[in-house]
Amino acid sequence: MRVRPLFLAWLCCLPFLVTPAQASEVNRVVAVVGDEVITSLDLDKVLRQIQQQVESAAAARPGEATPSEGQMRRMAMDRLIEDKIFDQEVKRAKLGVSQAELDMYVDRIKNANQMSNEEFLAQLSRRGVTPEEYKEDLKREILKHKLVERFVKSRVVISDKEVESFYAQQTGGAPAEGQVRLRAVFLKVADGADQAQEDQVRAQAQKLRDKVAGGADIAEVAKNYSQGPGADQGGDLGLVSPNDLLPSMRHALGQLKPGQISPVFQVPGAFAFMQLVDDKAAKVVASGLTPQLKEQIRQRLEQETLDKRFREWLRELRAKSYVRVIEQ
Repeated sequence: MRVRPLFLAWLCCLPFLVTPAQASEVNRVVAVVGDEVITSLDLDKVLRQIQQQVESAAAARPGEATPSEGQMRRMAMDRLIEDKIFDQEVKRAKLGVSQAELDMYVDRIKNANQMSNEEFLAQLSRRGVTPEEYKEDLKREILKHKLVERFVKSRVVISDKEVESFYAQQTGGAPAEGQVRLRAVFLKVADGADQAQEDQVRAQAQKLRDKVAGGADIAEVAKNYSQGPGADQGGDLGLVSPNDLLPSMRHALGQLKPGQISPVFQVPGAFAFMQLVDDKAAKVVASGLTPQLKEQIRQRLEQETLDKRFREWLRELRAKSYVRVIEQ
């Protein structure tokens, strides 16, 4: 709903009722969002909160640049405008938080922090927050969660590749460009072996290769039979560059897709076959990325993405809403 200019002009000139303690302040309209107003007292209250946050951050990290007074006022105004749009969207979606739901969240927070009710209230007091203020903030967070679930979450999907890429960046385990991960089984040929003996080793290697191709785990086969590098690690050769491989191995690699098993080939002193591990498996093997850790990372990335998408969604709503800043 758009506010008519005549009504808007009347609002701008209308002082709001003030208490005796506020008698020296003039509460005037500084912005209009839809059919609701933001007053100068609203702006000053949020500005003080931001100033306190900036002061606390400056004390914790001395020497860092801090926003100017004008920048903080704009931050306060933006926050208030987004709050109004948030409240209007909650009303449109007919969302709410019952007292029982609110109490359940408070109990959950206390239990997670192993705090009694007295300890919880004492913690709020140390922060200068009343139980009512805390519950009001918590209510907004619950409503935000409900809005995200309804309008934003369906657009956020975190893939396995994103999880693995994040872990690799954090641990420094990202493979260099062009590197591959291989598993291989090597069977040695005795020094001075004749052709018949070589053929025997080749046949044994072929038999093991066929076993793996038929579904056997190459890691188990390598542990039990391989006589070459990485045998104790299930034949894992780690991340390698194709240019560092022996010519016969490089040729075999060129014929493989992730997960496939090569034919038996000859290297100096041995016969071998190998598997090109796919990217997903490579990173899991390389980094030790367990399913539990993977899920923790996915949840973290999902939350970060949801927060980002939620802010973008609010900006989209703001662009569609009637917003007029009269005084900043």
